[in-house]
Amino acid sequence: MKHTPRAGEKIRVAVLPLKDAMDAPGSGELAMEALTTHLLKVDAYEIIERGALEQIAKEQKLGATGAIDAETAAQIGKLVGADALIIGAVTEYQPRNFMIFPPAKATVTCRMVRTDTATVEWTATYTLGWHPVKWMASFFWPLGVFFVVTSPSAENRLNKAVGKISKQVAKKSREH
Repeated sequence: MKHTPRAGEKIRVAVLPLKDAMDAPGSGELAMEALTTHLLKVDAYEIIERGALEQIAKEQKLGATGAIDAETAAQIGKLVGADALIIGAVTEYQPRNFMIFPPAKATVTCRMVRTDTATVEWTATYTLGWHPVKWMASFFWPLGVFFVVTSPSAENRLNKAVGKISKQVAKKSREH
């Protein structure tokens, strides 16, 4: 992170909808919701309500394609009074088929852009899939039945991936 808040300082942050993964409409919306929820736990951030962002985006017709660059993000942020915006994409969203074959997988990439300078403060990517040991163990009884029944969904993977990103952000902001 280039900028870390001083003790007691709050950065006003707005989380924009992330770009959907190919062949997974709505995955960006799911990621944005999960990321917003997880970032509420970061003491250094004050999260701006989503409704304000949607109203500004509609009025300004910004980000209609889902591809928002740093300059556009800075414009939106200034309009809603944000110090920074979080933008990004769900780059991989693989739902599980036939119980676990293939297992669910999700990759989320996001970055925080300062609205005053349009510079990137931090960037993070996290992939969550199924561990190869579990994959091999799923073929053996009764362990296989357990893994089939408890196999997480792609939504679960997406939520956990953005949770890992927010934990990394929270840790970095506490270190300084």
